Amino acid sequence: MANVPHITEKQRKFVEILITKGTFQSGKDCATEAGYEESCATVMASKLQNPKYYPLVVAEIEARRNELSRRYSINYKSHLAALGKLRDEAVSAGNFTGAIAAEKYRGMAAGLYIDRKEILHGSIDQMTSKDVEEKLNELRKKLQENGDNAKVIESDPSQGEPVGSDSSDVVSEEGQLSIQDHS
Repeated sequence: MANVPHITEKQRKFVEILITKGTFQSGKDCATEAGYEESCATVMASKLQNPKYYPLVVAEIEARRNELSRRYSINYKSHLAALGKLRDEAVSAGNFTGAIAAEKYRGMAAGLYIDRKEILHGSIDQMTSKDVEEKLNELRKKLQENGDNAKVIESDPSQGEPVGSDSSDVVSEEGQLSIQDHS
């Protein structure tokens, strides 16, 4: 029988610990947990990850990482399938809120929804008096075009009474434009 190089049980244990806990603990800790002496654990962890010293261990580490990457990778098809499965499970359990949410996220992933937000800044205080007059005229024109049964009441701040109306139609404060709906 030929002497084929292989990974020892201790090396295999190091690979497993490194793959599962390597992001949370150091290589030295992984080597110590695998059974290497604490006094040489740092050196062994470094050498076990170096293809110059332990090419079979490095190959095993890469193979395990690739396997995990394939198993847990996300792509468009698997993402939609997983959301579809969650939706179906939610419907089976009578959780329609969860089912709707899963279906919404499937639609978002497919590009069926566009999340658009518009943030408008400004107020009448920041407008010039000319801009305010133009906006008021635009609103008057829209009211007339729509044929609404609304009455525009203008008030004259110097007179204190609305122009062309009795004071019972006024809802606004003095000096402001008011629209009364008499429908």
